Amino acid sequence: MSLFEVEVVLPDKGARASRSSWGGRKPQAKVQLRFDDGGEEVLYVPLTVGKSLRRRLKEEVAPSSRNELVYRLRELQEQVAVRRVADLLNRRDYSSKELSDKLRMDGYWTDVVHSCLRKAQEGNLVNDRRYADIFIRSKINAGWGATRIARTLSQRGIDVDELEGWPEAYLPQEDEAQRAYELASRRHYRGRDPYAQAVRFLGTRGFSMHIAHAVASRLRDEGLLGE
Repeated sequence: MSLFEVEVVLPDKGARASRSSWGGRKPQAKVQLRFDDGGEEVLYVPLTVGKSLRRRLKEEVAPSSRNELVYRLRELQEQVAVRRVADLLNRRDYSSKELSDKLRMDGYWTDVVHSCLRKAQEGNLVNDRRYADIFIRSKINAGWGATRIARTLSQRGIDVDELEGWPEAYLPQEDEAQRAYELASRRHYRGRDPYAQAVRFLGTRGFSMHIAHAVASRLRDEGLLGE
């Protein structure tokens, strides 16, 4: 199908600010296609890609067909997505799912997201096992328990049951119980049921109910729960 006009429409700044504050998909650019037979079509692309396409349309020969335009859009998206991923990874490490979610929120096409992540994984820029290992060790140092660590990693697309050595290599049972005790013993408990307060506190930190009750019992036996 032959094209006779391609126009890139960017959202106004007010719409960008209001929609970005919602936390959902970011405002996108509209690529409006008009064909020589009178038909029309609209394609959506990330705002950055739309701006780049608008510049290129002024500097280069316009595509003569829909297929050619789609090819150019996909190629341009891959170039911009690679830079986007590199910029994100320069700030901190990300899991594959986190990066995928960010690219999709930007508005990149699904096949572009898959291609970009595959290349990042092949280049070892993104490695979920490495990410999980660093995450687990940092959260153990921050006082998190196994349950909270596993739940948070699951939300980031990583199943801890597939990690070699989990949880024994990271959290031997006796070490986790001692960490829970040290964490809970630093708090002051007041009110009608300090035992339940200690259990709830450890539960929110991600420790199992078995460990939470065992630690609360130890604190009570040692007179650390108050009256």
